[in-house]
Amino acid sequence: MTPTSLDTDPRAVRPPVRARRPLPPLLVTAGYEFALTTGMLFTVVTAVRWMAGPGSPFSDLLPTLRSQLVVMGLLVGAIVTAVLGPSMRRETAGHLNPAVSIGLWLLRVFPGKAVLPFVVAQLAGSVCGVALARLVWGDAAAAVGDAALAPAPGWGAGAVFAAEAGSMAAIMMVVAWFGTRPPLLRLLPPVIGACVAAVIVFLGPYSGGGGNPARQLGPALVSGTTDLLWVYLLAPVAGSLLAGAVAALARPRP
Repeated sequence: MTPTSLDTDPRAVRPPVRARRPLPPLLVTAGYEFALTTGMLFTVVTAVRWMAGPGSPFSDLLPTLRSQLVVMGLLVGAIVTAVLGPSMRRETAGHLNPAVSIGLWLLRVFPGKAVLPFVVAQLAGSVCGVALARLVWGDAAAAVGDAALAPAPGWGAGAVFAAEAGSMAAIMMVVAWFGTRPPLLRLLPPVIGACVAAVIVFLGPYSGGGGNPARQLGPALVSGTTDLLWVYLLAPVAGSLLAGAVAALARPRP
């Protein structure tokens, strides 16, 4: 009996096998950026909930705003350090901040085509991280305003803008200085982590100490406290633009 099956007849015409197209690396790294930013904002809201929320057993240990900001600064600084180190070695995601992505592009160390996907991923991760924290902690997260930033009394839009832009410009200038000195690159993650912690501790009582549009977008939208949201979104970007301009002027001409 002559075989006629497609599996046995070598003359049979087999349908072409359509290869699965791999995801572009840019979308993969943007997905990592979304996940990392989601985790960071969830951690921030959770920390504020347990430091200052109603019924927290830790509120007596941290009775003042300054003590809470010290803990928050150390926590976020540690997150930035832990994320930045592996991301630098693997050349993957780990910015956690739209102003950083824009600043690195201006410093010519980050591709322009990746800026928009990263910024979208970071802002979406901010909202999702806070929404997840509200889902987990419920009224306890709402009671602390979902960790939304707020300036001190008497601090208007101009003062907050200057402080938030100045802090971001200083951080990006540190990045530019270390980035042009390869032997010092391994020190960049802890240095940037320390800079972020310092901004939170020292500017927190005044401007809010954000320095990151993703730090405020999610908390502001979920809690509904959108006062000065435009300042917290635009000021860090303005700081990155300023740092990029200064770096460009200082760059040696060929």
